[in-house]
Amino acid sequence: MLKNSGLVTAALLAAVQGAAAQDLTLEDETVLSSGDATLLDVITVTSATRTETPIDEATVSVSVVTEDQIERQANVNSNIGQILSKTIPGFGQSTENLTEYGQTLRGRNFLTLIDGVPQTNNLNNNYRALNSISPSAIGQIEVVRGATAAYGFGAPGGLVNIITKTPEDGEFNANLSLGFKASPSNFGESLSYITEAGASGAKNGFFYLANGSWEDSGASFTADGARRPPDSFGTQGGTDDIGAFNFLGKLGYEHENHRVLFSANKYRYWQDSNWAGLVSGGSRANNTSATPSRGNLNTRTPGTDNLTLNANYTNDDILGGSLDLQAYYNDNTTTFTRTEFFGFQYDQYETESQKLGGRATFDTPLPIEQVPVDLVWGLDVLNDKTKTNPIDGPVDTPEYDLVGLAPFAQLRAELFDDRAKLTAGVRYEHLSVDINDYVNEIGTSVTGGTLTFREPLFNISGSVDLNDTFTVFGGFSQGFQLGDLGRYLYNSDFTNVSQLSDDGQKTDSYEVGLRAVGNAWDASITGFYNKSNNGVTYDANLDIVLSPEQIWGVEIAANYDVTDQIAVGGTLTWLEGEYDTTGDGKYDSDLGSDRIAPLKLTGYVEYSPRDWANFRLQGLYSGHRDPDSTQFTGIETIDSYFVMDAFADFQVNDTSKLSLGVENMLNADYVPVLQQAYSVQSYGYDDYYYVKAPGVTFSAKYSVKF
Repeated sequence: MLKNSGLVTAALLAAVQGAAAQDLTLEDETVLSSGDATLLDVITVTSATRTETPIDEATVSVSVVTEDQIERQANVNSNIGQILSKTIPGFGQSTENLTEYGQTLRGRNFLTLIDGVPQTNNLNNNYRALNSISPSAIGQIEVVRGATAAYGFGAPGGLVNIITKTPEDGEFNANLSLGFKASPSNFGESLSYITEAGASGAKNGFFYLANGSWEDSGASFTADGARRPPDSFGTQGGTDDIGAFNFLGKLGYEHENHRVLFSANKYRYWQDSNWAGLVSGGSRANNTSATPSRGNLNTRTPGTDNLTLNANYTNDDILGGSLDLQAYYNDNTTTFTRTEFFGFQYDQYETESQKLGGRATFDTPLPIEQVPVDLVWGLDVLNDKTKTNPIDGPVDTPEYDLVGLAPFAQLRAELFDDRAKLTAGVRYEHLSVDINDYVNEIGTSVTGGTLTFREPLFNISGSVDLNDTFTVFGGFSQGFQLGDLGRYLYNSDFTNVSQLSDDGQKTDSYEVGLRAVGNAWDASITGFYNKSNNGVTYDANLDIVLSPEQIWGVEIAANYDVTDQIAVGGTLTWLEGEYDTTGDGKYDSDLGSDRIAPLKLTGYVEYSPRDWANFRLQGLYSGHRDPDSTQFTGIETIDSYFVMDAFADFQVNDTSKLSLGVENMLNADYVPVLQQAYSVQSYGYDDYYYVKAPGVTFSAKYSVKF
């Protein structure tokens, strides 16, 4: 049952930025043994490293979800946020919705990329970046935990780089999959369909790929059979009654040291439901889930339209090293739902963001004979135009036009016969944001202007092999983001944007740990700490507050191949955080549960009795949290819950496979963490926000390759 995710993860550890090395393996994968050393030397991966990096130069905190895992997890977990929650340590519990709001990485926001193209909207975050592509188009997901300047422009908690599929070997390859999901509570109305098809190949240096998917989702029902609202977290977006399609296309040519690649990904989903009326009936005291009513409050159909275009050129022989050039364009429009809450009907609106940018990355070995030293350097450029489009009400946020420039340089050195590695570097971000005149949500006329941010970001990290089994590591890195600028401009009491602080939010991150790799096992333990003097929080009235804050925690991962047929493993994530409410230098209040998730434990057992059969049982435990907090999302106690999934793959013949899955197989009756945090009983918010997660759901998919 030897697998390769461990070596992929370790390859990513040699990053352009200096976060410390961490776990070498994905939560459910076993690393290669020492007998595979020859193979390890040739495996390379391009992601957070920004260059193709051999696995034996590892120094960064990265985890990887492989294509096989994504395919299997997607059978039971409907979105990427759920997949990451159940596979990546440090990643917060899923909201069970389209939104990633409240799902943090080490307690902070993260930057989402598709093939290195930023999807996160840092000016007016719509929290849809994780769900801007279908899982069927993804080759692997790489997660850098901790502040990183590798890609910059907004990654205080780390980054999630979604790598799309690559063409298979051979002139022509094709695949077709048909699948469905349903709940036994109401089979007919919950029935969901998905169709996936693709083709790829290569000949005479040219290569191509086309991949498409179509999904039609039904309703979802709680463990006790109650219908869940199509938008089960306010205007943040649900996964019920939606249609979605995704198309990924790639075309490239490779000759000697040169490679050119053009790619496009188009993702669109829309939600057209007969149950988009008023939501009510939630009660924490009575343990009843909020339910929807028939009707439709929306003026325009809610949904997301996301287009990503990418062009890459690489040259493996320039200035004694390599060059990677990238140009990209991203156009994202998200239409939110319209809601009525406490008798007040909120206006429907949509956000629109257009990003145009490019990157140049040079990897240059330095002529130092005594110590192998490598210099990675280059420049990032970004133009991001973001605005809010009115649908049935006035615009109360301005238009933004951001221009960012970021030169960077990073040194890597191998010491003591490659038993120790040291990385250190700097990235300098220069951001300017043009803001037009506007009238905000409280009716104040605000004069626009230009905000300028200049931030040097430093990093240093290292690792030392104590012996063939154990490696100790540690590091420091900095990240920067603009904070929740859109929310602050939306309802804060000022008359000129020049009154805003131009400090932004710089995050300092530290980590130290120990990892170990044996012949049939691997394990790691990491302690981390991060702080910011200008963190974004919300008080009991949901007004934005900028204040100093600190977060600390522990991550543990372990895997063991019991036999050739049986593997077990799991992860532990615990973190806590607090902030300074008065600015007197004392951290006197816990951060809310939208930032600090409770204890998370994951575990799995995998059994492969035959070459053609594989079974997996996995569980996630979310613990109890009772914060002492003045924040809105820290008022309520968070109750614990446990959810278990099971799935199986059967290789029918050489070209076809049958996959079966059961999500929440124990039919657990629970409310996700974020919905609990927002269900403040004293405010009556549980009437609307207290929505239970889906109950047991069955799935099946048949796949053919030809």
